Amino acid sequence: MEKANRMANGLAARKEGFRPLPIEGFAVPARWQGEQVVLVPAGPEWVAMDYLAVIASRRKLRHLFGPRDTWPPDDLDLAMDEADLAWHAREFADRRSFAYHLLGHDQQHCLGCLYLYPSASVQHDAEAYLWTHSSLDADRAQLIESEVIDWVIRQWPFQTIAWPGRFIPFGQWELAGIPNYYASTRGSEDDPA
Repeated sequence: MEKANRMANGLAARKEGFRPLPIEGFAVPARWQGEQVVLVPAGPEWVAMDYLAVIASRRKLRHLFGPRDTWPPDDLDLAMDEADLAWHAREFADRRSFAYHLLGHDQQHCLGCLYLYPSASVQHDAEAYLWTHSSLDADRAQLIESEVIDWVIRQWPFQTIAWPGRFIPFGQWELAGIPNYYASTRGSEDDPA
């Protein structure tokens, strides 16, 4: 947790925009099973479970990517969610960003999602966002979140991971003018890098 809690003083945005994730030679996990959850790449094949989880957790998710972000929209429907998951799958296949569903061990319920994105922060080589289903009690959600955060810190090749809104206050992030990759690129078919 030490790496996750490390907050750089004087956050600053990169003039060059988003830095690609430093994953050259890294075998990106296609699946991971922890004690609490199973992580699988987010994709349209999971839309039924994802949609139910997003709709149930909409209030909790609003502003996940920043105070001005409006995802998920009030009019989110199954087709919109499927298109969003297809975007995440393309990003994963192209090794630009990585979104994972957090599933129960029976793989019948989506318990949340993890997002690993390029960062426009000078001090960080990656950004991470994580949410858990709003129906989970606080203790279970904390167990899941701790396990997933620990997995990212131990298994991914990032030196400095930013967790805006979790370990770095959004106000500090916004003041530095650092945009969020997902909010900046979703719906765009162009290469954001």
